[in-house]
Amino acid sequence: MELQKKKTLKLFLSFLVVANTLIFLVMAYFHLLSTDPKSAVFIDFWGRFTVYSLWFIGFALYVKYISKTPVLRLLVLLVIAINIPLFLLLAYYDKISNTPDMIVFVDFWGRITVYSLWFMCYEAYRKYLGRE
Repeated sequence: MELQKKKTLKLFLSFLVVANTLIFLVMAYFHLLSTDPKSAVFIDFWGRFTVYSLWFIGFALYVKYISKTPVLRLLVLLVIAINIPLFLLLAYYDKISNTPDMIVFVDFWGRITVYSLWFMCYEAYRKYLGRE
């Protein structure tokens, strides 16, 4: 495949991921996603697909543009390191909950938080244990 077609396809796929994420989050914000048991499977599937896609794009951008710049890399790691206890403490102190109007956001944020923790562990392993 020629270079211009690859670049166009990458941009189109990135646009789809971002558009899908925005549609999902806007629908969740306006409570347009049903949380009844029958719809839960669909919402869970779509939510996971959205989070995985967004996270994959974010990781690819991190590797390509940020990981080689120590200050930017530190900033990303700092944001992730703050997000993990923030999410858990907000849940502990009942500032976020699994009520039907919040469940989609909590699930989305929770998944991003878990993958971020995985990312930090992977980066630490790769940097300190992966090389001989």
